[in-house]
Amino acid sequence: MWAWVRRVGLIIVAVLALEYVAVDLLTGARQSWTSAATAAPLALVLALAFEASSYGSYSGLTHALLPEDSRPTYPTVLAIDVTGNGFSHVVPGGGAVAAALRMRLLGRAGVPPAEAVAAGAVEFAVTVLWFVAAFVIGLVAAVPLPETHPFLKTASVLTVVLVVTFGGLVAVLIVRPDQVVTVTHALARRLPLVHPNAFERLVRAIISQVQLVLGNPALSRRTLLWGLGYWSFDAASLYLCVLAFGAAPNPGGLITTYALVGLIALLPITPGGLGLVEGVAVPVLVSFGTAHDAALLGVLTWRLFGFWLPIPVAGATYLWLRLRRLG
Repeated sequence: MWAWVRRVGLIIVAVLALEYVAVDLLTGARQSWTSAATAAPLALVLALAFEASSYGSYSGLTHALLPEDSRPTYPTVLAIDVTGNGFSHVVPGGGAVAAALRMRLLGRAGVPPAEAVAAGAVEFAVTVLWFVAAFVIGLVAAVPLPETHPFLKTASVLTVVLVVTFGGLVAVLIVRPDQVVTVTHALARRLPLVHPNAFERLVRAIISQVQLVLGNPALSRRTLLWGLGYWSFDAASLYLCVLAFGAAPNPGGLITTYALVGLIALLPITPGGLGLVEGVAVPVLVSFGTAHDAALLGVLTWRLFGFWLPIPVAGATYLWLRLRRLG
């Protein structure tokens, strides 16, 4: 019963979010376009290039975390990531479904399933932690007195809780790996449709991946730098998109906004956070002093580059993978 209640609730939220972005935001965009100055073409070209660089950095992170003995070529990993990301933009709860598609494609490319899932788990953790770091950096730069933005106080508390939780999990995985395996194996035996031995192999693969990253300085640096490139290029793309339609936004406010909507987009409510990201990003940017028209048109352009364009590109990359017998 509760599963159905949850599904109905998610559908209602998704419909409301889509209605908001389809009606209110697009109507506002038409009105803003007539009053906004002509967009700066160079800024938009650079924004698109930075968005492409963000995708490339994410695949660099994927490539670095995969085991060396079964690691596909970088172009193959990039095609798999683009396919999965584009797929996640068109199906409800797309993140989980797209992750399954990525795991299947990586498996067809020769990566063992447990290793692929372990790399994906570490990659997700690195991405979330960089979003949290970006949020803290932006908040410190933009809001000397958090009381001026009361909702950010709540977000700050949640950020601290998230960091402490991640840190605790990593510490447990490193210090007590055998106990983690024992506990998760016992839990798996009580869960329906879960094979305890297969689940144990997955947990061991995740532990091994975490230990490998933390114990290898070179791999740690690559992981951190690729993760930094992923969010910084994406944030720079948003900055240029807003800049193209008006004055430069407050850098700290923009980074805070970007990190906040990045975390929101991870929620499995609408595909890729459609409606939620736009509905939050515009008012938060305005609250940091960005002109409404520039914020609205800039956010929608940024979402065009990062959300809508990858959908047809994903179709092309999936076709390329099929031709290479990976689909």
